[in-house]
Amino acid sequence: LDAENDADSDAICGHEDSCRYDAEHDADSDAVCGDVDSCPYDAEHDADSDNVCGDVDSCEHDNENDADSDVICGDVDSCAQDAENDADSDAICGDVDSCRYDSSNDADSDSVCGNDQRCDFDAENDADSDGVCGDVDSCRYDAENDADSDAVCGNVDSCPFDKENDVDGDVVCADVDSCVDDAENDADSDAVCGDVDSCRHDSLNDADSDLVCGNEQRCDFDAE
Repeated sequence: LDAENDADSDAICGHEDSCRYDAEHDADSDAVCGDVDSCPYDAEHDADSDNVCGDVDSCEHDNENDADSDVICGDVDSCAQDAENDADSDAICGDVDSCRYDSSNDADSDSVCGNDQRCDFDAENDADSDGVCGDVDSCRYDAENDADSDAVCGNVDSCPFDKENDVDGDVVCADVDSCVDDAENDADSDAVCGDVDSCRHDSLNDADSDLVCGNEQRCDFDAE
């Protein structure tokens, strides 16, 4: 009854053989005989349509076959195009992450990713170059950080090295003022500052010792 006498040599005569030209009798049990099955060992028939049958497809449900080469097939890879799989753990895959190694994604919006700078939260990146980032720098524009400790940062301190800020009001800061408490700065040029000069406008300092300063009398050298 089998004119071909068991064409596929499977010891089953053709009239009784469900797959008369397939010696393995539909090996993948997909109801398609092997001789006409494009993927005879893949019951899903190349499920991902990548022209690679599932039995020899390293990623049988990923038509890009692990595009990022991280040994994780795209259908189960949280970041199918990122081989490092979100290296900074910010829930943004590296292929679309503007700062792939900065989980804060340029927190200070200075266009420099945190992993590429020292001051992650200071857009000016330590403007005064004092080694203290602006977000934690008490004086962000004063490299000496209030050198005179008067609670006024040097960049806005009229006297950055004078804690009392020109106490005598002579517009000369104490650090360079020869007479710190004398607004006239030794008016009589006797090398004695006015605040401690008994005769602040008499360079001879009461030469006749009559207890009257020279600038207050007509006879500087006449005690009487």
